[in-house]
Amino acid sequence: MTNSKPNRVHVFVGIFRNREEACLHSEAQWEPTLDESATSEEHLAWEERNPRWELRDDLGVSLDPDFIETIDGDERYDYLRGYLNRPEDVEIIRNTDKDANTLVLLFPESLRDDATKLKSTARLTYCGGFDFHWP
Repeated sequence: MTNSKPNRVHVFVGIFRNREEACLHSEAQWEPTLDESATSEEHLAWEERNPRWELRDDLGVSLDPDFIETIDGDERYDYLRGYLNRPEDVEIIRNTDKDANTLVLLFPESLRDDATKLKSTARLTYCGGFDFHWP
């Protein structure tokens, strides 16, 4: 079986106080699971509320959380370079916002609709889609 999704990783950059704050924004957040005493109605309400996910809500698209990566730290651009077919694309991304301290990567499988149009949000600047390979 071949993968029909384009081999492009979508890169966002942003500024966050720390990794925890970045992940609270970019990754799906779940309330604690209900115990066995919860009613069916409580379970349905829990399912409606979960997951909470600022990035998904800001983009207004359906996302698969298993294919999204949040990267911070001094080596973040070196890490990204390992994925990109054109390592020089890192400079395009770095120059988008020189103050950014976090990268958010959306791999092709994260987008449930191939026609999705991505954009910058209030917290993240969209750098574009870049040809990549799995290391």
